[in-house]
Amino acid sequence: MLRLIKRCPEFVSGYKDYCQELYDNNVVYFRPSNPDTLDDEWFSRTKDWYEKKERGLIDGQPISFHYWAVDGEKFIGEFQLRTEFPEKVMLDIGSIGYAVRVSEQGKGYGTEIIRQGLVIAKEQGMEKVLLTINDKNLASIRVCEKMGGKLMDTIEAYNDAEGHHLLRRLPRRYWITL
Repeated sequence: MLRLIKRCPEFVSGYKDYCQELYDNNVVYFRPSNPDTLDDEWFSRTKDWYEKKERGLIDGQPISFHYWAVDGEKFIGEFQLRTEFPEKVMLDIGSIGYAVRVSEQGKGYGTEIIRQGLVIAKEQGMEKVLLTINDKNLASIRVCEKMGGKLMDTIEAYNDAEGHHLLRRLPRRYWITL
């Protein structure tokens, strides 16, 4: 059964494998850590930075929570939640980011990550979330629409990984009542 858990040392090896799969398959819609930077000290070196992001203590960064998706002992993917809506969230990264390792795609994990992530968003006091999805990322568009996302608009965007592309901004334009 899939669970979203806080980052922990026990799954660093799985996280590194996941990152390597995304890099090896040239996945550009969601870029995790560069696997070449994930040495034995990576987790302890980045722990404080992630904790500061959760408290809103990183200048220029919205409050952000980072979870790993695991199924039993297997690392499946990740989920990020940003609880504020500054311009970068609205026009680029959205309030939710998620990914599933390439070898596990097409098995329903993306939908389950978003489903569990919406519970976390609600627990954080959020009433809506915004997903920004590359217009060519049909799998993510399907997941978002399946979870109730309504298309707000399509804008042109640019980032180093994806270059110039159309970006669908899919907000949750409804109150989530649990």
